[in-house]
Amino acid sequence: MKRKSSAVILLAVAALTVSSVLPGQAAAKKKAKDVKIAAVVKGLDNPFFIGIKEGIEETALKYGIRANVQAAPGLNDDVGQANKLDSLAGQNYDCYIVIPISSNNLSQAVGKITKKKKTVINIDSPIDATSLAAAGGKVTSFAGTDNFAAGEAGGKDMIAKIGTGKTIGLIAGLAGNVTSAARIDGFKKGALAADPTVKFVGPENADWDTTKALDKANAMLLANPSIAAFFAANDQMAQGISKATNIGTKKIYGVDGIADALTLVKSGKISATISQYPYVMGQMGVQACIIAAQGGKVPEKTITPYYIIDSSNIDKALANNSSRGYFPNQLPPGTYDNPYEKLIKK
Repeated sequence: MKRKSSAVILLAVAALTVSSVLPGQAAAKKKAKDVKIAAVVKGLDNPFFIGIKEGIEETALKYGIRANVQAAPGLNDDVGQANKLDSLAGQNYDCYIVIPISSNNLSQAVGKITKKKKTVINIDSPIDATSLAAAGGKVTSFAGTDNFAAGEAGGKDMIAKIGTGKTIGLIAGLAGNVTSAARIDGFKKGALAADPTVKFVGPENADWDTTKALDKANAMLLANPSIAAFFAANDQMAQGISKATNIGTKKIYGVDGIADALTLVKSGKISATISQYPYVMGQMGVQACIIAAQGGKVPEKTITPYYIIDSSNIDKALANNSSRGYFPNQLPPGTYDNPYEKLIKK
């Protein structure tokens, strides 16, 4: 991808619209206000998932629905999250919106929901197809960022800013996590495409944690003082890196676009965040539920937008405030296509 002078990179939203109606749905059409929705997101100890929760709740209310949104006890508690969904699976909801912590921790519960001929909408992080099939589960629609492409864009952009022949430290999330791996692998590909001589230290896993990322960054800088920049697989870890002892003016990139990261971009302590739009994901999840309940054809897969937010566009990003103040980056600063909205019957 060729870097534009604006430093804004938008992944155009793409949707493959196919018939994804589960057996029996067409015979049980409902009005939007009558759809019962439950959602299980990752831990609310990360503001990103507060943004998703807000998107689900506010969009549901727009259509006269009250969505039951529950969260994992913590960002890394995959068992606790699975128990939450398993409990909701036994209740009478028409549609379930899910974000798995690991690629397969929700597969069994989704299998139970599918057997009851209920709709499952997967947003943000995809459920592993093999484990889902083994559990007899089906996902009607997925909406989320292409994490590999977002990382790749960040890699190219960072090289444009630091120059060639440099060393970059990589801080990953949980070991084996699909989202973290996609972002790290995409970043490496983008950086290598822009500079085949670039060197990497890591990735080191910091479990999405700010303090662990700080400790990892300090150790990496001590062993490799030539590191010119860091890429972290999320913004909370980028925050930790920004506090490292010898960080100086080294470039730091994170992913997500959470409020604290935007503040640090504004102050110059973080160079950039590859901003996703969690509110949009939550919004699309609710709209997909309504379409399915109405017996409509739901887009099978929708890639949601991202932007690289840096000093060139931080003011515009900060001005895009959430109505309840949870998440300053509620909607993209540019246009994007929402394939779900137009499919809802009034």
